[in-house]
Amino acid sequence: MNISELLKNKLESNQTVLTEFESKNLLKEIGIPIPEQELAITKEKTIAVAKKIGFPVVLKLMAEDVVHKSDTGAVKLNINNEVEIANAYDELMKIPSQSEKSISIQKMADEPITELIIGMTTDAQFGPALMFGIGGILVELLEDISFRIAPITEYDAREQIHEIKGFPILDGYRGKPKADIDAIVNTLLKISDLVIKHEEINEMDLNPVFIYENGLICVDARIILKKPGASL
Repeated sequence: MNISELLKNKLESNQTVLTEFESKNLLKEIGIPIPEQELAITKEKTIAVAKKIGFPVVLKLMAEDVVHKSDTGAVKLNINNEVEIANAYDELMKIPSQSEKSISIQKMADEPITELIIGMTTDAQFGPALMFGIGGILVELLEDISFRIAPITEYDAREQIHEIKGFPILDGYRGKPKADIDAIVNTLLKISDLVIKHEEINEMDLNPVFIYENGLICVDARIILKKPGASL
């Protein structure tokens, strides 16, 4: 996938929001791990893809106007057989949407040490700012996030990670395994590089990112582009 071409095509179609599926494929392109994923429209194809990927799987409704998927019931986790897939497919397709609908079938990720948020926002004065913190559903409650202006160095990334109040969770809190800090550093550097090279990206939200003793995986992501004509 050519990233420049994908972003150009979206903007030329007057679309500024990449779907979760598109966002994660873009991240995969720059070397950030994502769960195996595939799109389907029919129930039969959904079942076939799930069997190919291997149970357990996650089903998510993909539609331009369904953004907060967990709030609308557009995510079905830990599906283990064909009957559960058929039921989940029916429920997802009943969710109201004015957009074209498809189903993203994804491999269910293993339980992490914790969930992270990694992202980027555009500051009017300083440009792209990278964001890091404890993620998942707790992100708005804890507001435990640190920022750095891109581009960043490895030193900046490590400093940013150590800055959050929740760092002890990553450092083996109460006998839990220590998180792979190098994997987080590498991800922050890749995001920094991406947003410097592609100024049309306005906002990125990788949440949750599951962190493990060895490596990480981005489970959900959203990329928003600058409106055509906006200053880069």
